[in-house]
Amino acid sequence: MNPKMEKYFEKIKEKYAASRPNSYKLHKEAIKYLPGGDTRTATFFLPFPNFIVRGEGAYMYDADGNKLLDFQNNYTSLIHGHGHKPTVEAVQRQMALGSAYTAPFEAQIELSKLLTERFPSIDLIRYTNSGTEANMHALRIARAYTGKAKIIKTEGGYHGTTDVFEASVDPNIKKAGTLDEIKVIPESRGVSANALKDVLVVPFNDIERTRKVIEENQKDVACIIIEPIMGSAGQITPDIEYLKFLREITTEYNIVLIFDEVVTGRLSLGGAQKHYGVTPDITSLGKIIGGGTPVGAFGGKKEIMEMYDPRQKKMYHSGTFNGNAVTMAAGLAAMSAYDQEAVDYVNRLGKKFKDGVLDIYSRLGLNMQVSGEGSIYNILFTDKEVKNYRDVAAAHEELNKILYLDLLTRGVFDAERGMFCMSTAMTESDVDLGLGTLEAVSYTHLRAHET
Repeated sequence: MNPKMEKYFEKIKEKYAASRPNSYKLHKEAIKYLPGGDTRTATFFLPFPNFIVRGEGAYMYDADGNKLLDFQNNYTSLIHGHGHKPTVEAVQRQMALGSAYTAPFEAQIELSKLLTERFPSIDLIRYTNSGTEANMHALRIARAYTGKAKIIKTEGGYHGTTDVFEASVDPNIKKAGTLDEIKVIPESRGVSANALKDVLVVPFNDIERTRKVIEENQKDVACIIIEPIMGSAGQITPDIEYLKFLREITTEYNIVLIFDEVVTGRLSLGGAQKHYGVTPDITSLGKIIGGGTPVGAFGGKKEIMEMYDPRQKKMYHSGTFNGNAVTMAAGLAAMSAYDQEAVDYVNRLGKKFKDGVLDIYSRLGLNMQVSGEGSIYNILFTDKEVKNYRDVAAAHEELNKILYLDLLTRGVFDAERGMFCMSTAMTESDVDLGLGTLEAVSYTHLRAHET
């Protein structure tokens, strides 16, 4: 970041802090009981986080009374925005009947029926409490089914915080080797080096380099796990031929193909797999299927998933809150409301947003990219085509932090990495408001850079 932009960033921080004395007070109190006042790294930022009091529809209200247009929606999980009436009512009814039972109940069947009918790959499904857990069990069943241990993931792919998935999520590209030989780098201290010995990393959208790794290791590889659209890496969209290639080569070598659709499950009624016409063996889900409650799920081919059938006594999977009553009620209400009309609506808002951003940058003479598809997009400070993680890592990522905080001081809440997602609670006027604010911020940034 050049000195002019650093100076401008400091002014934005001062403006933000001045407008949020109550959030600062709460942050100082939180530090007494939570490390850094934080329990979720993705929500922390400097100078201190915004404390939210309530959400309503497409908006949130913070501890200082600031009204924020929510383009983040708890990192895409609130497909209907905040306080979705049918979901709230379903949860209230269920809470009065009990929040969790040590027994199955009918709502589990109803939500499972809806999901298996929508997602082409899912014959049978099981529930967890997060996307991390869902991917953990998807990996475990892939290993059990194939009798092999290694996994292949893409560089920049995020699949939760299990050790084996904390590999090359956001690596320093100067230390990550070449695309021909990517080094496996732990995302955090404390990640087991032994766990990472079973991980191989390939570049997204690169058929030949991926083919080489698969063919050299196919006797040991249990699965390939991939986000059909790479979310936290910057909403990088796939080449269809790359997805088709993965389907063909994994079938050839008895490797389980896992689609992590925790985020992309909203792309169509049947997620990215239905949208792109490529069906994996196992799918992991989360976020929107819980209606705003903690949730995860994994499902797939009957012949694979039956290994978790307790009558066969092959594999064990329990958890106090797996498929709990409140989550099933919330998920069923939210997903029932997310019908084809709702899918088309949020995707239409997404197109309006993307077209609007590109128009703004064209008029301002800024060579930038907007990646993503459907109802989720990412603004990238680069003029180069984005095909894989390294294209995003080479962009000016620090400028997204300036954009984020500047937008926040003006009442628009996106993600610090530049992600914007739509909800059914939004209107076209809300998108216009977001675009107008983005244009004002972008113009100010341009002037700050020049002066």
